[in-house]
Amino acid sequence: MQTVKPGDTGLACAQLQNEYADVQKFRDEADKEKGMTGGNVVRALFFWPAILGTMSNANEAISAADSRKVHLANVMNQKNCPIPGQPTLAPTSTPAAATAEPKPADRKS
Repeated sequence: MQTVKPGDTGLACAQLQNEYADVQKFRDEADKEKGMTGGNVVRALFFWPAILGTMSNANEAISAADSRKVHLANVMNQKNCPIPGQPTLAPTSTPAAATAEPKPADRKS
């Protein structure tokens, strides 16, 4: 999986969000391969080094997916796009101290 694809910066928010979701699905699938799947059990029984290869491949896929997600999140941040699965922050209001009336001692007569 490529971390940066040509044209990433030209994608609209919805396209970036779809790409992000696809990468997350890919990562989830790679993470499942690390578990005790039927294929992994058979590989472990008959040829235990194969299970190490499967784990290594899954870890590489997860790392690549994580790098891609970071890149996509950076592009989305630059475009002010919401990132899937991330809480959206409410706009901040003016702090109370900045809008408060001055204290009587601070007023000039």
